Amino acid sequence: MMTSFHDLADRLNVRRPPKNPLRSAQLRRLLAALCAGLAVFMGLQCLRSTIATRPAVVATQHIHRGGTITASAIAMRNIPYDAAWDNAFHTIDDVTGMVARIDIPSGGIVTTTMARASPTVPQGYTAVEVRLASAIDGLDVGDEVTLSSAVLAEGDAHNDGEALCELALQAVMLGKPTKDANGMVTATFAMPPAEAAAVLQAQEYAAIIAVIR
Repeated sequence: MMTSFHDLADRLNVRRPPKNPLRSAQLRRLLAALCAGLAVFMGLQCLRSTIATRPAVVATQHIHRGGTITASAIAMRNIPYDAAWDNAFHTIDDVTGMVARIDIPSGGIVTTTMARASPTVPQGYTAVEVRLASAIDGLDVGDEVTLSSAVLAEGDAHNDGEALCELALQAVMLGKPTKDANGMVTATFAMPPAEAAAVLQAQEYAAIIAVIR
């Protein structure tokens, strides 16, 4: 006797497992959480698109005070539009080659108060290397200093006093001071030729001191 088509279908039919109310509730909660998260994300994206931004130069690595700011050490980023950042640099070219006046941390926005133009030798000046006996911690590239030498004070009764003889009144420091293995500090300054000659002569027999103007 042939088996009917309906009987065969009933035999081959895979019965569905009974529904699990607990699992269904968990799935619904998971779906609701996903939908809520998506809604929050979309809302934040919409809010972000409504906030005005402006480009600004940001340090991509730590830049030490007195160091030259190179193109590889900075990048452009969009920051929220705020009057507090009106003095920020807004193009890479504006700040490349400038000298850091303070330590600039990685990720910090570079402002006009943090950098100065790299100094050049003014017209009519000459550049000379000067051995310094004074502390250099407070000196930055581009600083104008008075260079003086320590000499015996005239009229001192015991002849053991010292006075400062000013040799150059507006010497401009062109490069970061360096220190050799013996602890001798040398820096390059730009100054009028007559003052340069006086400094070079004086440093052969006296200590040269730099004082920021």
